Amino acid sequence: MRSTFLTLALAVPLASLACDVGGGDGGDIVPDGQISGAITTDQTWTDSVTLTGDATIEAGVTVTIAAGTRFEAAAGATLRVAGDLIVDGTAAAPVTMNPRAGATAWAGVVVDAGGAATLTYAEGANVATLLYCHAGAATCALDHVTFHDLNKALQNEATATIKSSHLSKVGNGGVTAMDGTLTITDTTLLTSSGDIVVQSGGAMTIEYSEIGEAADSYEHCNIHIGGATALTIKHSTIRAAVYGMMIGGTSGAIITNNNFLDNDAGNDISEVGTNSGVDMRFNFWSQGAPTALGAAYNVSSPAATAYADAHPRG
Repeated sequence: MRSTFLTLALAVPLASLACDVGGGDGGDIVPDGQISGAITTDQTWTDSVTLTGDATIEAGVTVTIAAGTRFEAAAGATLRVAGDLIVDGTAAAPVTMNPRAGATAWAGVVVDAGGAATLTYAEGANVATLLYCHAGAATCALDHVTFHDLNKALQNEATATIKSSHLSKVGNGGVTAMDGTLTITDTTLLTSSGDIVVQSGGAMTIEYSEIGEAADSYEHCNIHIGGATALTIKHSTIRAAVYGMMIGGTSGAIITNNNFLDNDAGNDISEVGTNSGVDMRFNFWSQGAPTALGAAYNVSSPAATAYADAHPRG
C-alpha cells in the first residue's frame, strides 16, 4: 500500500548579506564558527560550524568544509556561492549538513553564475533545495551524498552531476532538470510526494541508477519528461510507481537496456506530449512490452529477463 508523506516546501530566501566572516589574507581556519554575511577570504571550516543567517561565498573566494565537520544551519538560511564551495568529506569521515537544533529545515546551497560547488561524502536531512544551480554556474556536483527529507535534492539551469548518491523522501520534482546538462550515474532515488525526476528542458542522462520503490511509499511518476533537447536512460531500474515514466517533447530519445518493474498496470510508459524517434529497444518489461505506443517508439527486441546490471554499481 502506498501512503503519502509530508515534504518541505521552503522558499529560498534572498535576503541582503552584510557582515564579514574570518580575517587575514586567505587560508583562514574557522573552527566552531558562526557563519553569516559576505565571506571574502579563503577559509577552511572544521569541527562544527553554524550558518546563523544567509551567507555568500564571494567570487574568487574558496571555502572548504573539511572531512568530519558538522555543518548546521538556521531555519531558512541559504549558503550562496559566487566563488567556490568544496565539501570535502570522506567515506570514513563524511560532512554532516543539517538544520540546527529547533529548526525544521534550512534552505540549502545556491550556486550563482560563475560559482562552483562540489559536495562529496556529505549526508543529512531536512533541507529545502540541497543544490540549486543557476544558469552560468561553473560546477554543480553531488558525489557520494546521502540525504533524506528534502523538497529538492538538485535543481539545475546549468551543467550538473549526481554520482553514487542515495536521495530519498523528496517533494514533487525531487530532481528537476530545467536547462543545461544533468548527468545521474550510480544513484538511488526513492520516495516522492509526487514525481521523482522531472525534466522540462536541457539534456539529461541517467545510467546505472535505481528510481522508485520503497516500502509503503508513493510515487506518482518516477520520471516525468515534459521537454528535452536530449534524453538518454540506460542500465537503470524504473520501479513501482503509478507511472514508471511520462514522456513528451523529445526527439531521438534513447531509453534502452532498462528494467521497468512493478509499475501500475499498463503504466510503464505514458505519452504526455509529442515525441519522435524514441529508441526503446532491449528493455525488460515486467508487464510485457507496451503495445499502445505509436510509430514514434521502437519497442522491439525486449529483454527476456531483467538485467542484473540495471542498478548502481556501488
